Amino acid sequence: MGRQRTGLVGRRDELAALRSAADGRALAVLRGEPGSGRSAVLAQASIELIHRGIFVLEMSGAAHHPAWDRYGVRVVLDAIRERFEDLGGRSRLADAIEALSRLCTEQAYESAWERSRLATTLGTVFRRLGAVAVVVDDADRLAQPAIALAAARHAGSLVIAACADDTELGEAADLVLELGALSEEDSDAVLRQAAGLPVDDTLRQAVRDGLGALYGNPGTIVSTVADLRLRDRLATVHGHVCLRDPEEPVALPPGHRLLVELADCGPLGRELVRLAGDTDFGVDEIPLLAAATGRSTLDYGRAADRLVRAGVLGADAEGRLSVRCPALRAAVPGPASETLHQAIVGHLLESDGERPFVLARHLAAAGTTFPRRPDLAGNLRDGTSDTGRRYAAWWHAEDGEHRSRAAVELIRHFVRTADYAGLARFVGQVPAGELDSADLAAAAALAALHSGRPIPASVRAAVTADGEVPAAIGFCDRWFAGAQAELTIGDVETAFAPLRHSPVLPTIERRTRGLEHAFALRDLVPVLASVLGADFGTPADGPLAAYHRVLTGYADGDWTAALSAARELELDPHADALARQSARLHAAEMCAWRGEDQRAAAWLESVPAGECAFPVLRSWVDAGARHNAGDSAGALRAGLRARRGGPGTGLLLRRMATIAVEAGKPLQARRVLTEVERTYSRDTGPEALETVSYVRGLVDGDGARARAAERFARGGGNRFELALACQLVGSTAAEPAPWLTEAFEIAQSIGAARLTARAKRSLQGSGGVVAEQRDRREDLSETELRIIELIRLGRTNRQIAIAVRMSEKTVAKHLTRLFAKAGCRTRHGLATSDLGGRPQPLGA
Repeated sequence: MGRQRTGLVGRRDELAALRSAADGRALAVLRGEPGSGRSAVLAQASIELIHRGIFVLEMSGAAHHPAWDRYGVRVVLDAIRERFEDLGGRSRLADAIEALSRLCTEQAYESAWERSRLATTLGTVFRRLGAVAVVVDDADRLAQPAIALAAARHAGSLVIAACADDTELGEAADLVLELGALSEEDSDAVLRQAAGLPVDDTLRQAVRDGLGALYGNPGTIVSTVADLRLRDRLATVHGHVCLRDPEEPVALPPGHRLLVELADCGPLGRELVRLAGDTDFGVDEIPLLAAATGRSTLDYGRAADRLVRAGVLGADAEGRLSVRCPALRAAVPGPASETLHQAIVGHLLESDGERPFVLARHLAAAGTTFPRRPDLAGNLRDGTSDTGRRYAAWWHAEDGEHRSRAAVELIRHFVRTADYAGLARFVGQVPAGELDSADLAAAAALAALHSGRPIPASVRAAVTADGEVPAAIGFCDRWFAGAQAELTIGDVETAFAPLRHSPVLPTIERRTRGLEHAFALRDLVPVLASVLGADFGTPADGPLAAYHRVLTGYADGDWTAALSAARELELDPHADALARQSARLHAAEMCAWRGEDQRAAAWLESVPAGECAFPVLRSWVDAGARHNAGDSAGALRAGLRARRGGPGTGLLLRRMATIAVEAGKPLQARRVLTEVERTYSRDTGPEALETVSYVRGLVDGDGARARAAERFARGGGNRFELALACQLVGSTAAEPAPWLTEAFEIAQSIGAARLTARAKRSLQGSGGVVAEQRDRREDLSETELRIIELIRLGRTNRQIAIAVRMSEKTVAKHLTRLFAKAGCRTRHGLATSDLGGRPQPLGA
């Protein structure tokens, strides 16, 4: 892996220490693993020294020099000769250089006396250089660098040397600085710098998760981004660098030092990494592996020790091995680990020893590579909570009722754990007749809807063999064809009834939760969650999940995540075309309120008016864009001409009333109010009641109606609409400050710059004061800030894990640290704390 050159990020403490050392002669050693940014720190230190008027002599231990030149004399001579003219061509220096050059021979290093003369002459050269700073990169590439560097220091020079790990240099140094891992914030900055544009959240999270502890290594971040670009896995979408195929893991780039270490261990090392990456493989199982593969236990042990020392593998107190960096596992070539588990199972069955738990673990990991053995199914009955064991339990189950029951349980497990990719693979493997056709059809349709891919022809043939088309297949076909007008939530209930095992909410209650609105916008996730109840796992991956994140992120005020999901849909060839239109419109709306007008226009233009499946929603966005551009008259004309009915009608009518009032058009405002009352004369749903209350409160200045609109908005869960409602209440209330303050704070937390400015003006115009935020964000990462925001939205650990794309266990660890920082013990305490820059509580 070649050295990556980037501007310096972070390392403020180290630079401060080097500045202090520059005040006198000293040998400062900068130690850090490859890729830690040693060269960048040296470069910045050199720049600062030059600005202080100090002559800097730079050299590198990696420069060409004979192997016998252990002190690096030739490196020193070449560096001085290159800058000799800059030094003023001093004659006494030239004499010393000539003397040193004559002494530097292979024979001189063989004599203790000659080596002493070399060291003395080196000191003479450095003294005649005068007051200079000697900066040496890769000093540990020299066999004995301490001799030359000590000579420079004793001659009065400031010496700064960088190395990976050199005990000799450390002992001779006046100051040793260890370059540890960068903070998460600084690592994010390196990622942005390497990408060259703003980085999409999905890309950032994928690189973080893939690199693990190496995310703090700037060189690894830069080379990983370069490799992703080389593999065409990066794409620019609306000004952000995004990751193609986010379900595919991020791999370490070829030539990374960990891969070099692994390659040096040969096939044994790769086998250990494969096993450590997917099971609780421990060092006590190395003899078992050796017996199964016919290799040497001693050789495996040596390979494991070397990989642990190199940081490729980790080992806990109980001897279990783990891959320190998931991206390394993704980069390991060769056959899958299932073949190794198959060999281990075969050896265990042939041996006399009884190790049922070990057998069960490797049998599950071997998957379908191990031939079916119904007599082994009993080994998998206990501890079947993980997918691997459940899969193996089905695979090895006896034909008939046992196997069919295992298949049904496995489908239920896939759905409950939101593993829809696994579900898709499984339904393609189930033999015809093993499952009831309705069960298989429902499972196949659910997998197809989540992946955006059609139902496999083999599955379709199996479930329609009797000439009947199961309800799930019919629903899926009509959904993919875009024939949504022909479908209802009742069709979803009928199609997926075979997968329902838990009680569900009654239809009337589901209606109050806005399921019809979600269904009309083609967001199936809340509909499926309502239909299947506790048996349904909210998806984290795939186009259906990405679109759901667009809508929930918009409503929750997590617009960064929502825009990231919209960009993800742009790169997914299997994304629903109509859902993509809705995502683009929501992205345009968010960008407009963030003040990103060019991006907003680009998103809106990507949905041509004549081809839009959501014309009212598009008119809502378009009217807002025109109004923001100062064309209120054009916004009103476009909005009043727009077709009514369908998703976004209430949003459009509220926006038209707002534009008319702000533009000083009372007749237009009254016209909108009349239309609102006519449109919702017989509708008592929350959306209708909110719209009627909002427009009446706005047009008539009716405080009671405004308060009613605020209550509906608060109950609806859309934070942006709540901010607008609070601003409306503030315009009619006798004491507007609390309402306008809340509107300002919500807008600010969302990042809606336009609404923030508007609320601020209203607050100041009413005599209120914009409270200073107590900023406690500086020691929090972006992930922690996002978790705090989701806690304040009442999200569970599982919901947070899906939103930030990490495991529930990792979320729990973050929360433990956040509790400590906030000085609290509960989620409520964290939510009400000022951690993360939360504004002062309102005194409403």
